[in-house]
Amino acid sequence: MSNRPVTEAHAGRMLLMANITYWMAAGAYSPFLSAYLTAKGMTAAQIGLLLTLQPVATILIQPLWARLSDRSGNRRLVLLLLTLGAAASSLLYERAGGFWSYFAATLAFTTFFSALLPLCDAIVIQGAAQYHRDFARIRMGGTLGYALVVFLIGFYLDKTPTAQFTLVCAACLILAFFEAMLPPTRQTEEEAPQGGEGAAGRRIFASREVVFVLAFAFICQIGIGFSGSFLGRYVVELGYRQGLIGVLNCVSALSEVPILLVASRITRRFGEIPILIFSGGMTALRILLTGLGTVPAMVAAQLLQSVTYMTVYFCCATYISRNVLPGRQSQGQSVLAVVQTGFASVVANLGGGLAGDLLGIRQAYLLVALLTAAGTAAVTLVYYRCRAAGGRG
Repeated sequence: MSNRPVTEAHAGRMLLMANITYWMAAGAYSPFLSAYLTAKGMTAAQIGLLLTLQPVATILIQPLWARLSDRSGNRRLVLLLLTLGAAASSLLYERAGGFWSYFAATLAFTTFFSALLPLCDAIVIQGAAQYHRDFARIRMGGTLGYALVVFLIGFYLDKTPTAQFTLVCAACLILAFFEAMLPPTRQTEEEAPQGGEGAAGRRIFASREVVFVLAFAFICQIGIGFSGSFLGRYVVELGYRQGLIGVLNCVSALSEVPILLVASRITRRFGEIPILIFSGGMTALRILLTGLGTVPAMVAAQLLQSVTYMTVYFCCATYISRNVLPGRQSQGQSVLAVVQTGFASVVANLGGGLAGDLLGIRQAYLLVALLTAAGTAAVTLVYYRCRAAGGRG
């Protein structure tokens, strides 16, 4: 890249394009994977196990990439190498032919892909603040890119289902191009990664309230993760085609746009915790509607993406960005990923797969809706009791 100073406008464009192309790659992969595996003869339990590999990689491998990213002094380079690894390993799916070969392909791909979102968010959120760009507007670009991809790919895969992973590879290569163009952030120029031994040296967050933010993220993601992971299989079981999967995911993505227009303002006005409590209730409603199994109910459920997934994602990611210690941006977002797309998704995928086989997918949706509502209520009660005790103290 040139040594000329980076203008705020140019930095904003590159941050936007990196965010758009990440979500395009995610849109080409995640929504259609369970339908693809169903078509290949996998059972619900087998699909649940395969889908669990990504959260396991998020828990065990992704924190190592985040630590390397913060310590290396060059987050962009680490992110670029991981994206190229994801592009290459996605092609292993095309050579797979049975459960264990899909297991190997999924393990290889998720080793790289699971780290992309937290590392990309660390760069984009910090870059948005540094170059005076609104992260909500940048994230809106990702939403629109995702919506476009899932809409087009859903219909394309009806005719050419074997092309999915060629498209994933292409999307990852486009993402890598824009990652190489990302502007420098203070982490590579001014921040000194925190060293030190003992508990103080290992601290990541400046606020203990983050425990409750992570707890709400965990509860909501169990519901959202189950609904997203098994929606493809559910649609196929109901007798619909993959085109409907694309339409439903497009509806959910487009529903995020209105909330992103006001996300920064409502977060400043109400605070993260009240929004997360509200999102937990809406998540339970969303899963319940999906479980009804009718197209109108499923469309209504997908419209709630704005006040379930997006509000949780935005509140958690921006809260963590503001409350990490200097030099810990990647590790802070990594902790969120471990809790949200790691442990919560393990519970959602394994528990959901078993429940789907034992009870049927529709009954599993109703059970998860009940558990999500109960979990949200429990965390809310503990949070306000702790606040009351702290106030008295």
